[in-house]
Amino acid sequence: MKRLLKSLIFSLIIFSICSSCNTYDNPVTPPVVVKTNPFKVTLNPQTAYQTVSGFGGANRMWGTQSLKPAEATKAFGLGENELGLSIFRVRLSSNKSEWPIIIEAVKEANKNGVKVLASPWSPPATLKSNNSDVRGYLLPENYKAFKDYINEFLAYMTQNGAKIDVVSIQNEPDWKPTYESCDYTADDFINFLKAPGQIVGAKVAAPESLNFNQSMTNAILSDDAAAKNVDIVAGHIYGGGLAPFPLAVQKNKEVWMTEFLLNLNTGNAGAAAWSTYSETAKWAESIKMLVSVHDAMINNWNAYIWWYLQRYYSFIGDGEQNTINGEVQKRGYGFSHFSKFVRPGFVRFGVDVPSNNYLKITAYKKDNQTVVVIINPELFAVKTVQLNGLTPKSATSYQTTETATLTKTTLAVSNNVVELDIPAASVTTIIINN
Repeated sequence: MKRLLKSLIFSLIIFSICSSCNTYDNPVTPPVVVKTNPFKVTLNPQTAYQTVSGFGGANRMWGTQSLKPAEATKAFGLGENELGLSIFRVRLSSNKSEWPIIIEAVKEANKNGVKVLASPWSPPATLKSNNSDVRGYLLPENYKAFKDYINEFLAYMTQNGAKIDVVSIQNEPDWKPTYESCDYTADDFINFLKAPGQIVGAKVAAPESLNFNQSMTNAILSDDAAAKNVDIVAGHIYGGGLAPFPLAVQKNKEVWMTEFLLNLNTGNAGAAAWSTYSETAKWAESIKMLVSVHDAMINNWNAYIWWYLQRYYSFIGDGEQNTINGEVQKRGYGFSHFSKFVRPGFVRFGVDVPSNNYLKITAYKKDNQTVVVIINPELFAVKTVQLNGLTPKSATSYQTTETATLTKTTLAVSNNVVELDIPAASVTTIIINN
């Protein structure tokens, strides 16, 4: 619940992450006139960008509630009414007695071939400057002891049949809340990474800063001795941070967005309840979320991980705010346009669009399959989007709007061109078999 308080602080600036969605904030804005018909999009598979590592969501971080097998199947499965998430984020607790809580959920992720990221909110209190799980900093003389603690956690999980693929050093080191946390500067990270001891058994992600602070990230990457001990550059996008990371690419590091949350600012003291909002308002915010996924992809990031995957405002209901516990929700189906179809190992490639483009279009390929995701954040439809540049044998589209969910259509292929209409406020995924 403490995590939800953060949304209030960023409520005035979070819209900047996808300012193109502002037609929802001003419904009387005159529609943009589409001057190009058909709306020609050229796919350029010869121009390759990043390899996708996956799209995911987080477990409950505190308390004893953890993802159960039935919900795990819905979250990670690829069948009908399943979301295909390929990354699962869990908490590396500062209290060893809490480690068993996540074993079952991690094992379910493992069974589905899902990568698991473990993030600590604080080292054990005894290793810190203030002997508390809240704020303070990791004492330099305890750097090796914390690495040993992480290694003990990784070994414990492995011994219990629950594999952790990636481990972070610290969640949001530059955020100073009144709940479980720990302060790090860029120099602290560098010194920690260069200190005696080595994290073994999982890849290492850092720094998971609040708004993907490039000064912190670049400082770490600019120190060769520290950079060699980091595999993944990770961060969050609260209030900003969506940008290319050229130094990370230069250093051959993957870039993962490991947390973001939009919940119509519910959960804060005095805020309106989620159940009081219309489906239109909820879907409008889901479109904003999807645009942030698009933006992460065009910035050459490899992964995008949402906050709690099971919550009333999220992908699967938890029984609160008139949601049904365990039921996949509209926001989840929207996210699945990426997670279910753009699988790990797909490579994003180039897309050329008309100069008056306002659609959000990304394209991906693996073997003989191409996946195109088109988000229309506007309140008007686009007639006849034409996909060129491939030699398709067949094409299928899935469309989700406020009133339709993953509507499947077999598309005609004529003269190597695929055409379809794009509804207002929608997300469409096109599967093209070449």
